[in-house]
Amino acid sequence: MNVQGKSVLVIGLGSSGQAAASLLAGRGARVTGVDENENEDLMKARGRLKKKGIEILLGCKKLPAKRRFDLVVLSPGVDPARPLVMEVSGSGVPVIGELEAGFLFCRCPLVALTGTNGKTTTTELIDSIFRMNGKRSMAAGNIGMPLTEACLKSGGMDVLVVEVSSFQLETIRTFRPNVSLMMNITPDHFDRYPNLEAYARAKARLWENQTAEDWAVVNLDSEKFLAGLGLQTRARRMRYALAPSNEADFWCEGSLVFERGFGQVFDLKESRLRGQHNAENVMAALAVAKTQGLDARRTLDAIRHYRPQPHRLETVRVRGGVEYVNDSKATNIDAMEKALTAFDRPILLIAGGKDKGFDFSTVTPRLRSHVKVCLLIGEMAERMNHLWKDHVECAVAGTLEQAVRLAAEKAVSGDIVMLSPGCSSYDQFKNYEHRGQAFRDAVNKLK
Repeated sequence: MNVQGKSVLVIGLGSSGQAAASLLAGRGARVTGVDENENEDLMKARGRLKKKGIEILLGCKKLPAKRRFDLVVLSPGVDPARPLVMEVSGSGVPVIGELEAGFLFCRCPLVALTGTNGKTTTTELIDSIFRMNGKRSMAAGNIGMPLTEACLKSGGMDVLVVEVSSFQLETIRTFRPNVSLMMNITPDHFDRYPNLEAYARAKARLWENQTAEDWAVVNLDSEKFLAGLGLQTRARRMRYALAPSNEADFWCEGSLVFERGFGQVFDLKESRLRGQHNAENVMAALAVAKTQGLDARRTLDAIRHYRPQPHRLETVRVRGGVEYVNDSKATNIDAMEKALTAFDRPILLIAGGKDKGFDFSTVTPRLRSHVKVCLLIGEMAERMNHLWKDHVECAVAGTLEQAVRLAAEKAVSGDIVMLSPGCSSYDQFKNYEHRGQAFRDAVNKLK
């Protein structure tokens, strides 16, 4: 893509927007970056970007007056329905997302994966597998480094493993991974999408530009759900399932993973990963490795040595026989339910946060069977209490620190105190990492 001398508008100046602006300016474009917000972090970013010749407008609610642009790039966090975006898209200017912009400058094959839960763990697993097999690989996308930054290093790589979100897929045009991975699709982001179908259709755009020369690794349940919406991939398929199936190439039974034609190939107990949802992540990674003909022994060694990211069923401390587990990354109902089933001991659950439009009554059977007490925090605390109090003991704690103290008072040896909120963190915290660290701090303060 040649942007030399072209006028480009970047909307949204989070990390992805900043990376996109820097990439395009480095390729000779005249870049203007705008953001509706104006805070300390953005002020610092403005100083850095101005040194690269990028014009920055903060607190911007309308397009710069009398300015014409050749291209508009949206950051993933910017809803295409925002008035500012509608204004520019209505003028006929091409609008693409940061993911698409990065792809246009990428010089190596891509493995791209999406799904509701498990994306980051699986991205890291696949990246570790490639590297264990001697490939020059790097993880990018939602996992940390935006593709618009990673693409600058792609000329020296064998493969980029890219975690992508439904938000990013909304604004692709030509984005085409050599291997796509469609993981689970469960309710999420109902503060942005009207229903599960709209959310799933955004996810399915991962397949949009693939051809019969490419590979699509698919969760069998997700494939069937999307097929019911008339959405299918043209690529060659490799399937995995959470139960034995004649249609699956990989499936699991408890902690055991099986491959068609080979029998049992892995036991999750050999790794640092917990819960059946991580068996799903392992199967997905194994299937991607299979499509690339990677060595099975080295692939399994990579999984055995993998250490999960923080805030994902992370044991913070064992105090008086009580295990304190940080699962702050569980920002939807499905992730919360999977965390509850990862243990066979009584759980004191700390849940709540920002309302994302979920129906939390659906989780009550799981609460009855796995949870001893619910300690509820944040914006959703009162609503969760109303929905759950007839099924399980509940206490509205309000703050995370207070919830930890209450849980410590109620827990006995053999119990698990687990933060698995089922909600996003933005009512009380900057992000799920900030919330997870607050949980760690509160746990470590206990005498």
